Amino acid sequence: MARIAVDMQELVNKVTVVSKVVPSKVIKPILGCVLFDLTEDGVFLLAFDLETGVKAKLNCEYEGFGRFAVDGKVFYEVVKTLPTDVGASLEVTPASLSIECGKSKFKLSVVDPSDFPEVSLSESSVSFEIDANVLHKMIEKVIFCAATDEFMRNLNGVYWELGNGFLRLVASDGFRLALAEERLEIQDEMGFLLSLKSMKELMSVAESCGEKRLRFEYDGKRVGIIATDVETLVRIVEVEFPDYKRVLPKAFKTKVVASTNALVEALRRTMVIAKRGSESIRVEAMESVLVLSSRSPDFGEVTEEIEARKEGEDMIAAFNPKFLIEALRHIETDEVELNFIDSTSPLQMNPLDVEGYLYVVMPIRIV
Repeated sequence: MARIAVDMQELVNKVTVVSKVVPSKVIKPILGCVLFDLTEDGVFLLAFDLETGVKAKLNCEYEGFGRFAVDGKVFYEVVKTLPTDVGASLEVTPASLSIECGKSKFKLSVVDPSDFPEVSLSESSVSFEIDANVLHKMIEKVIFCAATDEFMRNLNGVYWELGNGFLRLVASDGFRLALAEERLEIQDEMGFLLSLKSMKELMSVAESCGEKRLRFEYDGKRVGIIATDVETLVRIVEVEFPDYKRVLPKAFKTKVVASTNALVEALRRTMVIAKRGSESIRVEAMESVLVLSSRSPDFGEVTEEIEARKEGEDMIAAFNPKFLIEALRHIETDEVELNFIDSTSPLQMNPLDVEGYLYVVMPIRIV
């Protein structure tokens, strides 16, 4: 028998963290459970869906050691309905988990924990640290470019590249690409792909950690992300990510600098017609102006002009306006730089005078 005395808010917080990983459909019943592990180092709550695992330390008083599992969804629903301004008492026997909180009493069935997967890395791992808020911003800048089709396994995620003192995150759906980089004190060189599902979980972890630093560990198969009292384990996707460097333009014939906000607003207005026609807009760069236009055989046409500074040749190309707008919304500088090669080559967009982020979008054939 084991007993746990815990503040209800603490229990709610940790159960909420781990329950996000519990899948709604499971191959094995144990994967639908939250595991309690009472050890000499403390009480831990664990959940694992064979791709992502979470281990959270519960700040509590306890007596006894051992492991037991309860249905994750039921336990989460119970905990969420209990008052958070009081303490809770948990008592476990081989057959049940009793929960007392205020005047509420629950007795839940427990599950044999022997088949619960191991949530830990192998000994041979590479480690590095990064601020949680920095990582959250990096993920936010690229994740929207990842392919959402799970059958496109090599693009349905974010590629991590470490080397030469940098961490780079890259995502692409085949039509566009985003790259974010940050200086990092690491000499090891490696690259791995994490699924879109895992990246969303990792983004949530980074957001919840705020100003804290995260420690990453990598053993060749899985990545461990360790915060103060929560450890997330993510399995890498064992497929080859395309050579993204081949897509990055090497030289440009035209550079245009324009107001980021003015360009977004002009694109939004142009989209009214574009989405009712070819779903494309023409972008024409001239001496001191950027002209956007689109037409629909059934609804009409639109032309927008915004002030711009141009270096190099005049240029005309066509793009999906949705891709341009989504990129611009992640560019935080007042002005944006558009770099063209020609009407059939990728356009590179990046913040003006700010390193660390760029966006590449393939053009559409002009008709």
